[in-house]
Amino acid sequence: MLQWSVQALQKHRDRPLPFEEVLVLKANLQEREPDLIDVSEFKVDGQLTVDQRAIIADVHVVGQLTVPSTRSLLPVELPLDFKFSEIYVDPEDEDLDRFTDADMLFPLEGETLTLQNAIEDHILLHIPSHILTTEEEQENVMPAGEAWAVISEEEFAQKQAEEEYAPNPELAKLKEMLDAKNDDAN
Repeated sequence: MLQWSVQALQKHRDRPLPFEEVLVLKANLQEREPDLIDVSEFKVDGQLTVDQRAIIADVHVVGQLTVPSTRSLLPVELPLDFKFSEIYVDPEDEDLDRFTDADMLFPLEGETLTLQNAIEDHILLHIPSHILTTEEEQENVMPAGEAWAVISEEEFAQKQAEEEYAPNPELAKLKEMLDAKNDDAN
């Protein structure tokens, strides 16, 4: 587990502390995101750098998720390989101006630094909202059933435009009745 005491990290002020570990996160990630079909082991490496009263974590995460297609719910392999940085600061540190607005600052809570929750958060944040199987991407096939079919946004917009300009059958019948009544009156 990626956990260090803050006191032990202070001994690494003059050089970064590298780390490398393989994490089994399947149960935790599936508890947080029940739609996950499968989760591989994740290789995590990086370094911790102590800066005055802050600890900078540079983390590289590699692994794979199996998630359902957002179109058909078929399993899709989703390889992940990303990096992130977080800065853990002493809540009593008054010199936070040395960091930019782009830096992600988190308060150090307690006497230990644990990175597993941050890694899990970033893995879940890297799941795209639109996931398709290779066939769905290549063939643009939409699922359909007995009395329903999924259509693309383009098809929907086209149907809306066609309906906007198509004559309303009820109004056409009413017009015929009025025309017939006018003819009878003449």
